[in-house]
Amino acid sequence: MADKSLKILFATIPQPKNRFVSDLQDGIGKYADVVHDYEAFWNCDQEFDIVHIHEPEYLSYELESCMNNTDPIPKDLWRRLLKSLEHWKKHSKLIHTRHVQEPHVRTDDEFKKVYQTVFSYCSGISHFANFSISQFQSFYPELDNIIHQVIPHQNYASLPNDIFREQARSNLNINKNAKVMLVFGMVKEREKQLIQTAFNAMPSHNKVLLAPGWQTKRRPIKWIRLREWVFKYELKKALKNNKFRTNLGFIKEEDAQNYCNAADVLLIPRIDELNSGNITLGFTFGLVVLGRNSGDIGEILKETINPVFDPADDKSIKVAIENALNLAQNNHGLKNKELALKEWGIDTTSQKYISLYSAISEI
Repeated sequence: MADKSLKILFATIPQPKNRFVSDLQDGIGKYADVVHDYEAFWNCDQEFDIVHIHEPEYLSYELESCMNNTDPIPKDLWRRLLKSLEHWKKHSKLIHTRHVQEPHVRTDDEFKKVYQTVFSYCSGISHFANFSISQFQSFYPELDNIIHQVIPHQNYASLPNDIFREQARSNLNINKNAKVMLVFGMVKEREKQLIQTAFNAMPSHNKVLLAPGWQTKRRPIKWIRLREWVFKYELKKALKNNKFRTNLGFIKEEDAQNYCNAADVLLIPRIDELNSGNITLGFTFGLVVLGRNSGDIGEILKETINPVFDPADDKSIKVAIENALNLAQNNHGLKNKELALKEWGIDTTSQKYISLYSAISEI
């Protein structure tokens, strides 16, 4: 056990649905004194060795609210942000964990400026793969004095996982011999065709898609009554489809094991995103995972011999699905699980963060 000589501030608003931050706080807390308090970042009235920033838009509720409109960020908010960054640059060291390649939701110049500004005050940045380092350096060549380190996304061993496939499928009323593809998390409209293509490529007729975050949307019909009637009809039809299961809403953490343990493969439908925590989720539960052949997603999947594809190429998607099912049949998912538990454990990743903190503190 470390002497906890380092004092760390997690400068982010509470995110109850983001287990990454809470697990990391608990893990690093074994080796350092960790405080999770976004207000401390803005008040600048305590002492910390390291200020750890995740997505910049979650530095405050006020900044988060700016994501959902296109108005200029208030001048006073900019002033306070710069004041806080200047304070911590002078009295501490800032690091950032790079979850995304561009801001959530709002990707205009105004919000990209927020990202660039925050990064310019950082002494270190942790990444989930080497692709992210190269991309960051190409995006911000002027920020050449930052220490970069790859630290894997820690596993999800903290989630409940005490049932086997047979029980999970029974709980979800899925045939024990069915081929099951899981798509976890929110599904974007532009990802739906990719998911449909992948599901159609599964050779078995006895198959099930679990995509709880897929939401039926209202069609752009001018007449309100007709639009609502069509929406309710399509939603009702979707909810009755036991082969293509969608519109199930947010899945509670205690129920995630039903979906993960019932599946054969996990599809990541992200088309151009940098990362996906669902790689780690799938590995933790012993699933074969497939996703796009680029970004951190492609790098990690290829390194671990999981299938990748070109989202714009239906044939590529079909081949990846077939490979994923073959790998699942040959117990490759167990190799994924072994990797996640042995190399991506919270204790291992926490120690890597402590090493990064220490290196930065000595600058």
